[in-house]
Amino acid sequence: MKRIQARWKLSALSCALFTFMSPTWAANNITETSTTDSAPTQTQPVQTLATLKFAATPNTAKDPDISAVAKTIVTREEMLQFGDQSVNDALRRAAGFQMPTPGQGPRGGGGASGMRFRGGGAPVFLINGEAVQGGPRGGMSIVDSLTPDMIERIEITKQPSVAQASVASSAVINIILKQPLNNTRLSGNARVGYGLAKSDQKEEERKNISVQLDGRDSPWLYSLSANQMWNDSTSITQTQTSTQTREQKRITQRKSQMLSPRLEYELDDQQNLVAELFYRNNESEGVRGDQIQNDQNDSIRLNTRYERKDQGNSDKLRLSVEQQNETESTQSSLLNSYTDERINEYGIGYDGVRKFNETQQLKFGLDARANELDSNVSQNLDEQLYALYAEGSWKFTDRQTVTLGARQEWINRSGLVEYSDHHLSPVLAHRFDFNDTWSLQTNISQAFLSPKTDRLLPTVSVSTDSDAGSLNNPDRGGNPNLRPEKITAFESTLGYNTPSGGINITAYQREIEDYIEKVIRQEGSRFVERPQNQDNATTYGVEISGRYALKQTKRGNSFMLNGQLSTVRAKVEDENHQQRLVSDVAPYTASAGLSYNYQPWQLATSVNLNYVPEFTRALDNQPYDRTSNERVNMDISITKRFTDGWATTLNARNILSTDYKERLTYQTDGSLYESRINQAIPSVLITLEKKF
Repeated sequence: MKRIQARWKLSALSCALFTFMSPTWAANNITETSTTDSAPTQTQPVQTLATLKFAATPNTAKDPDISAVAKTIVTREEMLQFGDQSVNDALRRAAGFQMPTPGQGPRGGGGASGMRFRGGGAPVFLINGEAVQGGPRGGMSIVDSLTPDMIERIEITKQPSVAQASVASSAVINIILKQPLNNTRLSGNARVGYGLAKSDQKEEERKNISVQLDGRDSPWLYSLSANQMWNDSTSITQTQTSTQTREQKRITQRKSQMLSPRLEYELDDQQNLVAELFYRNNESEGVRGDQIQNDQNDSIRLNTRYERKDQGNSDKLRLSVEQQNETESTQSSLLNSYTDERINEYGIGYDGVRKFNETQQLKFGLDARANELDSNVSQNLDEQLYALYAEGSWKFTDRQTVTLGARQEWINRSGLVEYSDHHLSPVLAHRFDFNDTWSLQTNISQAFLSPKTDRLLPTVSVSTDSDAGSLNNPDRGGNPNLRPEKITAFESTLGYNTPSGGINITAYQREIEDYIEKVIRQEGSRFVERPQNQDNATTYGVEISGRYALKQTKRGNSFMLNGQLSTVRAKVEDENHQQRLVSDVAPYTASAGLSYNYQPWQLATSVNLNYVPEFTRALDNQPYDRTSNERVNMDISITKRFTDGWATTLNARNILSTDYKERLTYQTDGSLYESRINQAIPSVLITLEKKF
């Protein structure tokens, strides 16, 4: 308790000494509640670039949120502007994320669940305010199946907020789905894409089809989103020890489907009922030598809501149910395993907002969820989660706003884990606007983060490739003995924002007791990676992000430039008071994007460059250092629009990319223990689109 109090004092002192802040330049869009679309015309690309939001327009929303908690908004126009094909493509431009390049990494990279943020765990993903999850052990989620055509905007809340359960998480990503166009009974677009990547020994073929339909027939609003993807690849992994070098070929066939109908009924101008259904299925078959790996993950989720909005006041009642199944089968001459797990989730929640006047606002709500997990290889696990929250904001001068909130959570687990606990998480945020362009925002919080269900299951997922079960490519499993993390966080951002863009500098620090880290231990003849509590950890760093936009000129030129640099230093102190850096967090990442539109030709182009430096980290309780190589990646997108709603897009991914290399060396003399290389390969995807 003394240590927590000391940290609070330190945070307060830090706040007084060097409080940096303002919401990110895009946070100025916090007043934006929807993005305006238009019927497909020849001038649509011009409208898209001209309406990029870099600062709020006072009349955009009658009752803007006055919370001092910063929020970043990525609009659908921006995603299309940059040629994004997925949510991950859009998030890579947001400062603070460390995302693996697809096809790289020990297991080929990953989707949303593979991201890191400020030395913490993966962000929490919401769809229209409802939490979504991956498979029982972090498999593919609905988020991985969404395309920009299905999305209205993405709201990123990096700082702690009790309203969206982001107090202890690294960030909350709320994906708002697209609303039908006004006065249109049916409109939409269809896309087909084909991509090919090939080198001497490695090849990847991608095909996808997506359809987005929506319309209005008062009082009904309806939409349907669907996509189908195929991805067949042949990859080469090279492993090396002090005595031999081996190459292993792996052939993988993947296919996935997503179907999402949505229906909304407007009771009157203030009230409406919403029902959303998400069906997702993902299948993968991989062959490596005599080993065959078959994985399948599918889910169906129903969200229903009652919504009422009256000026600044609103009420939302949420009901949800989801069932998902995940199977993994590994067959070889040395190993045969089969895992079959199912999760049933039921949820109910309420969110309310009361705006008493232009300077005072209150958010409050409750959340209750029940999970049932059935497994054929371990005990069943039942989980109940309950939460109450309240957050008040007061704009006590024309330029200063303070937000104070608290979230009380209860959790009960039974079966595999017998666990019961409750925590109170307070948050204090302050924003000061020096003038119309400069602002300063600070956030202090204390929170608890209970381990997710997939981290508790002891089930082992077997790795592939010739070095499966080694230190460089361990099997994966959970740990039923995990304790919750206790987090004290301080964050502050100084921002300069104008209608043409701006720059923001964020400084942050997190003190974490019982920090959960993925560590590798030998179990029998194989190495297994499992989450494990460390005594405590400290993560801190600085993020710099900026954008500049030249809106439409008389000659039809439009230009946008963005860039970000994110640093993070994550130190762990074990039970013996020995300190080291966390093994899988790069010291910094950098990215830059350039976008240019030429209206007379209806041509939109963008280039994005990402960089991760080489870094070396000691492995926990192992006599080795792991070195990850320097990596560069470039993506290029070119979109050409034609008459009658036709368009074609060329996406070139992993241009100039470097291979992903990991090297383990002895700490005593620096000699090689083992290494592995995953080859990077450029790919080209051509997409044909028709709007109607």
